[in-house]
Amino acid sequence: MSSIYPRFCAGLFFFSCLPTIATYAHAQTVLSSNDGHTQLENGVQILPTQPLEDTVSRLQKGKDGLWSVVESIEAGASVVGPPTALTISPDGHYAYSSSAAKQDAQEKKIVPNNIINVIDLRSKPMRIVQTVQADYGATTLRLSPNGNTLLVANGKSGSITYFQVNKGLLSAGNSLKLPVDDGFVGGVIFAPDGRRAFLSMWKGDCIYTLKINGNTIKLDTSPISVSPGAWTLRITPDGHYMSVNVLGHGTGQSGAIALFDLTTHELKETDRVTVPNAPEGTDISPDGRYLAVVSQNGSAMPYASPLYNARGIVTVFAIQKGHLKQLAQAPGPLWPQGLVFSPDGKEVLSQGGADHKLRTMSWNGKELRVLGDTDLPGAGANLERSR
Repeated sequence: MSSIYPRFCAGLFFFSCLPTIATYAHAQTVLSSNDGHTQLENGVQILPTQPLEDTVSRLQKGKDGLWSVVESIEAGASVVGPPTALTISPDGHYAYSSSAAKQDAQEKKIVPNNIINVIDLRSKPMRIVQTVQADYGATTLRLSPNGNTLLVANGKSGSITYFQVNKGLLSAGNSLKLPVDDGFVGGVIFAPDGRRAFLSMWKGDCIYTLKINGNTIKLDTSPISVSPGAWTLRITPDGHYMSVNVLGHGTGQSGAIALFDLTTHELKETDRVTVPNAPEGTDISPDGRYLAVVSQNGSAMPYASPLYNARGIVTVFAIQKGHLKQLAQAPGPLWPQGLVFSPDGKEVLSQGGADHKLRTMSWNGKELRVLGDTDLPGAGANLERSR
């Protein structure tokens, strides 16, 4: 947790093959954003003596089975907030990355940030094509299913900012303040129909629902209690269930995953399972059968704490008719942040914030096995794949 805040025949061949090629390339998109300005020292986030550049990296699976960085660009990144401050357009053309915090080189400290970068993934090399501002503490980003609206959770500011999207670029943003003082908006996610979105309030211990009609967004002022510390949000591919990480409030105690039924008139919690301390990155497999989560497992606690452990833990559950059944566990990276399944669901990937590593684990539906680690150009902060 991060609480600091081709003429005729040739042309015919070309166009008939293009969809297959484009679909394959899109399906394999996995990105990592990497924080170069944050170091964890004895449970405290500090500015390193020699900060690195913040980056966004494209990942690719190698012949050895390990996923690794194949391309990086300088772009804002932060470990603050849920590790979901990255999202990819439905057509795979653009990525959107936020940065909730940055370094103040003059003051030599970490300060809040509000920057959103739009990255052209089809450019070679990939490049930033637009930079806009949300509110301070900009963390989780999510696009509507049709790709026309972008929502940003502004953790520290207790607000959301929404942008209209036209040919990948963002309009001027509008912000909506949440009615919880110091609530810290962490997660945000759209329902598959695009008519609702859900917001997690970490300090507010609840989930709010947004009702969306075109460019009009209204807040349902009757939240659902999720305590302590509603955090990362994911929805099953069929739109039936939503998982909510129950992070806790930094005391080092166990965390939980709550599962909600989205098909009922009101959100209905169908199950809650205990996981190791501070569940951060979570993903649901492409086929919707499994949920994987990486827990910090005390790695953000002071060294002297009896709850301290250097290494995180990855847990995989089966999703069965609204319930979660634990299937496997494996050691995660150091001070873990993001986690995703690979696009084909055969691997689970997780980032280390302390060791600057990307861990690849194989998954066959029964066994979760560590294959190895590869280098990241900074503290792994956010991790996302195309959907």
